[in-house]
Amino acid sequence: MTRALLVIDLQNGVCKSKDKEIYNYEKLISLANERIDDYHELDLPVIFVQHEDEELKRGSKQWQLDPTLNSLPTDIYVGKTHPNSFYKTRLEVVLNDLGVNELEICGAQTEYCIDTTIKMAHGLGYKIMMKHGASSTFDNRYLSAAATIKFFEQIWNERFLEFI
Repeated sequence: MTRALLVIDLQNGVCKSKDKEIYNYEKLISLANERIDDYHELDLPVIFVQHEDEELKRGSKQWQLDPTLNSLPTDIYVGKTHPNSFYKTRLEVVLNDLGVNELEICGAQTEYCIDTTIKMAHGLGYKIMMKHGASSTFDNRYLSAAATIKFFEQIWNERFLEFI
Protein backbone atom coordinates (compact mmCIF):
# COMPACT_ATOMS: atom_id res chain seq x y z
CA MET A 1 0.00 0.00 0.00
CA THR A 2 1.23 3.44 -0.88
CA ARG A 3 -0.12 6.68 0.45
CA ALA A 4 0.15 10.25 -0.75
CA LEU A 5 -0.51 13.67 0.69
CA LEU A 6 -2.93 15.90 -1.23
CA VAL A 7 -2.44 19.59 -0.49
CA ILE A 8 -5.48 21.27 -2.00
CA ASP A 9 -5.75 24.94 -2.99
CA LEU A 10 -3.35 26.47 -0.48
CA GLN A 11 -2.95 29.29 -2.96
CA ASN A 12 -2.63 33.03 -2.42
CA GLY A 13 -6.00 33.82 -4.03
CA VAL A 14 -7.89 31.03 -2.26
CA CYS A 15 -6.59 31.59 1.26
CA LYS A 16 -6.61 35.38 1.29
CA SER A 17 -8.95 37.99 -0.03
CA LYS A 18 -8.23 41.72 -0.10
CA ASP A 19 -9.12 42.26 3.53
CA LYS A 20 -9.16 38.82 5.22
CA GLU A 21 -7.67 35.35 5.27
CA ILE A 22 -9.10 31.93 5.99
CA TYR A 23 -9.68 30.92 9.60
CA ASN A 24 -6.54 29.78 11.45
CA TYR A 25 -4.47 30.44 8.34
CA GLU A 26 -1.03 30.34 9.97
CA LYS A 27 -1.96 27.22 11.94
CA LEU A 28 -3.17 25.50 8.75
CA ILE A 29 0.03 26.35 6.86
CA SER A 30 2.12 25.12 9.80
CA LEU A 31 0.17 21.84 9.95
CA ALA A 32 0.41 21.40 6.17
CA ASN A 33 4.17 21.96 6.34
CA GLU A 34 4.51 19.37 9.14
CA ARG A 35 2.68 16.84 6.99
CA ILE A 36 4.64 17.79 3.84
CA ASP A 37 7.92 17.37 5.74
CA ASP A 38 6.82 13.99 7.10
CA TYR A 39 5.93 12.75 3.60
CA HIS A 40 9.19 14.07 2.14
CA GLU A 41 11.16 12.37 4.92
CA LEU A 42 9.40 9.06 4.20
CA ASP A 43 9.89 9.54 0.45
CA LEU A 44 6.13 9.41 -0.10
CA PRO A 45 4.38 11.48 -2.80
CA VAL A 46 3.22 15.01 -2.08
CA ILE A 47 0.68 16.29 -4.59
CA PHE A 48 -0.28 19.96 -4.76
CA VAL A 49 -3.65 20.61 -6.36
CA GLN A 50 -4.15 24.15 -7.64
CA HIS A 51 -7.44 25.66 -8.71
CA GLU A 52 -7.53 27.59 -12.00
CA ASP A 53 -10.29 29.97 -13.12
CA GLU A 54 -10.89 33.58 -14.21
CA GLU A 55 -9.65 34.91 -10.86
CA LEU A 56 -6.90 32.32 -10.41
CA LYS A 57 -5.17 32.48 -13.78
CA ARG A 58 -2.34 29.96 -14.16
CA GLY A 59 0.96 31.65 -13.39
CA SER A 60 -0.60 34.66 -11.62
CA LYS A 61 0.31 35.62 -8.04
CA GLN A 62 -3.24 34.66 -6.97
CA TRP A 63 -2.83 31.18 -8.50
CA GLN A 64 0.56 30.50 -6.91
CA LEU A 65 0.92 28.38 -3.82
CA ASP A 66 1.47 30.10 -0.50
CA PRO A 67 5.21 30.87 -0.63
CA THR A 68 5.78 29.50 2.89
CA LEU A 69 4.74 25.97 1.92
CA ASN A 70 7.60 23.46 1.92
CA SER A 71 7.00 22.43 -1.69
CA LEU A 72 9.80 20.96 -3.78
CA PRO A 73 10.30 20.86 -7.55
CA THR A 74 10.12 17.05 -7.29
CA ASP A 75 6.58 17.19 -5.86
CA ILE A 76 3.64 16.62 -8.18
CA TYR A 77 1.44 19.52 -9.28
CA VAL A 78 -2.08 19.07 -10.65
CA GLY A 79 -4.34 21.82 -11.93
CA LYS A 80 -8.12 21.73 -11.62
CA THR A 81 -11.08 23.87 -12.65
CA HIS A 82 -13.75 22.33 -10.41
CA PRO A 83 -14.07 21.74 -6.64
CA ASN A 84 -13.58 18.01 -7.32
CA SER A 85 -9.82 17.44 -7.64
CA PHE A 86 -10.53 14.36 -9.79
CA TYR A 87 -12.91 16.01 -12.29
CA LYS A 88 -11.25 16.36 -15.69
CA THR A 89 -7.76 16.26 -14.14
CA ARG A 90 -4.88 13.82 -14.28
CA LEU A 91 -5.03 13.15 -10.51
CA GLU A 92 -6.47 9.64 -10.69
CA VAL A 93 -3.96 8.61 -13.38
CA VAL A 94 -1.09 9.98 -11.27
CA LEU A 95 -2.33 8.09 -8.19
CA ASN A 96 -2.75 4.86 -10.18
CA ASP A 97 0.73 5.21 -11.71
CA LEU A 98 2.18 5.63 -8.21
CA GLY A 99 0.17 2.72 -6.81
CA VAL A 100 -1.49 4.99 -4.26
CA ASN A 101 -4.55 3.70 -2.43
CA GLU A 102 -4.39 5.85 0.71
CA LEU A 103 -4.71 9.63 0.72
CA GLU A 104 -4.13 12.17 3.44
CA ILE A 105 -5.83 15.46 2.66
CA CYS A 106 -5.27 19.03 3.80
CA GLY A 107 -6.09 22.43 2.35
CA ALA A 108 -8.87 24.88 1.56
CA GLN A 109 -11.80 25.43 1.40
CA THR A 110 -13.53 23.02 3.76
CA GLU A 111 -17.05 23.15 2.32
CA TYR A 112 -16.02 23.29 -1.33
CA CYS A 113 -12.91 21.63 -2.68
CA ILE A 114 -11.99 19.64 0.43
CA ASP A 115 -15.46 18.17 0.97
CA THR A 116 -15.98 17.41 -2.72
CA THR A 117 -12.57 15.76 -3.11
CA ILE A 118 -12.97 13.69 0.07
CA LYS A 119 -16.32 12.34 -1.06
CA MET A 120 -15.12 11.61 -4.60
CA ALA A 121 -11.96 9.89 -3.34
CA HIS A 122 -14.09 7.82 -0.97
CA GLY A 123 -16.36 6.85 -3.87
CA LEU A 124 -13.31 5.79 -5.89
CA GLY A 125 -12.24 3.46 -3.08
CA TYR A 126 -9.31 5.34 -1.55
CA LYS A 127 -8.68 5.11 2.17
CA ILE A 128 -8.67 8.73 3.34
CA MET A 129 -7.03 10.28 6.37
CA MET A 130 -6.85 13.77 7.79
CA LYS A 131 -5.56 15.59 10.85
CA HIS A 132 -8.18 17.61 12.75
CA GLY A 133 -7.95 21.21 11.61
CA ALA A 134 -6.21 20.34 8.34
CA SER A 135 -8.77 22.27 6.33
CA SER A 136 -10.09 25.77 6.63
CA THR A 137 -12.46 28.30 5.15
CA PHE A 138 -13.95 31.76 5.63
CA ASP A 139 -16.97 32.74 7.68
CA ASN A 140 -20.13 32.68 5.55
CA ARG A 141 -23.59 34.13 6.05
CA TYR A 142 -24.82 30.94 7.72
CA LEU A 143 -21.90 29.70 9.84
CA SER A 144 -18.61 30.88 11.21
CA ALA A 145 -15.53 29.25 9.70
CA ALA A 146 -14.96 27.34 12.96
CA ALA A 147 -18.54 26.01 12.92
CA THR A 148 -18.27 25.07 9.24
CA ILE A 149 -15.08 23.09 9.86
CA LYS A 150 -16.58 21.35 12.90
CA PHE A 151 -19.76 20.52 10.94
CA PHE A 152 -17.86 18.94 8.04
CA GLU A 153 -15.38 17.11 10.26
CA GLN A 154 -18.35 15.48 12.02
CA ILE A 155 -19.81 14.40 8.67
CA TRP A 156 -16.49 13.02 7.40
CA ASN A 157 -15.50 11.23 10.62
CA GLU A 158 -15.66 7.46 10.15
CA ARG A 159 -17.99 7.82 7.16
CA PHE A 160 -15.57 9.17 4.59
CA LEU A 161 -12.22 9.32 6.39
CA GLU A 162 -10.25 8.51 9.48
CA PHE A 163 -8.81 11.29 11.64
CA ILE A 164 -5.22 10.61 12.59
